[in-house]
Amino acid sequence: MFNKHKKAMRNAKFKKLITRTIGHVKVDTVLTEEQVTPGDTLIGEVQLSSKKGFKEIEKVSVSLMQQFLFSDDTVANLSLITAEMRLSEEQKELNELALPFELKVPYFTPKSAVNRKCWIQTDIDLPYKLDPRDMDFIEVNEHPLLPYVNKIVTEELGFLKTNREEVIHYPQFQPKWVIDQKVLNHPLYPMLSSRKVPVAHEIEYFPPEEYRDKYREIEFIYDIKEDSLDLYVELQFIIPKEIGGYFKRAAISESDRDERIHRLSFTKEELQDPENIKNKLMALMENTEIPKELRV
Repeated sequence: MFNKHKKAMRNAKFKKLITRTIGHVKVDTVLTEEQVTPGDTLIGEVQLSSKKGFKEIEKVSVSLMQQFLFSDDTVANLSLITAEMRLSEEQKELNELALPFELKVPYFTPKSAVNRKCWIQTDIDLPYKLDPRDMDFIEVNEHPLLPYVNKIVTEELGFLKTNREEVIHYPQFQPKWVIDQKVLNHPLYPMLSSRKVPVAHEIEYFPPEEYRDKYREIEFIYDIKEDSLDLYVELQFIIPKEIGGYFKRAAISESDRDERIHRLSFTKEELQDPENIKNKLMALMENTEIPKELRV
């Protein structure tokens, strides 16, 4: 692995240098890329130098960070993945040190946007902190499955993509042991419980013409794996005016009783044929029944 890493660093056409001074230690983080796609492995090296050596340092960490604007308009900086490198006693005696690292960009990482910036943060466990305003941004591209599915549903099925996207944070899925039955029964639990950062990136569409009397909106949440895709489809039903007054309809919407989330699974082979995606989506929209509380 170490020889492969050295070769990748040596042959890199591009090298991005991120320089920090933390306490008495100069920290240079070198990356081979400044643009990545979910599923890529980001290769780099942390170079430390200090006249005083590194006796106080136990470990160095490099994190891929992303800023998220959530549905309640709060902003949070979350670590998507972190590589930790512990120093040996021999390394602590040196004045210069190079530590290789790899970060595999999680498949769930959304594309970079104005309110969704991504950056590399390097830290060492000295009693000095980095300036949180000092960020070295890295561009995250869209995973190719997203435009592939989008083209199928818009050009062939008649979905209309809106300009609204949302990142939802589910912190209740973080604990290792979950006993809350409401959490366990949540439709997104299989996806979010396996993530270090339990976020869901929702992409919103208006339904095809023939289903606009039934559905108000349809949202996609992608759970991408190396050899498969789970597409979570959130169907938002129209709330008839006959149900009651404004406040009653608002209460139904606020409690999500007008929504149903379904999971459509596709193997790598199935994804190669657009008909599989079209057929499963159309069957889902056709066969999903309107919730009882919305029937008039």
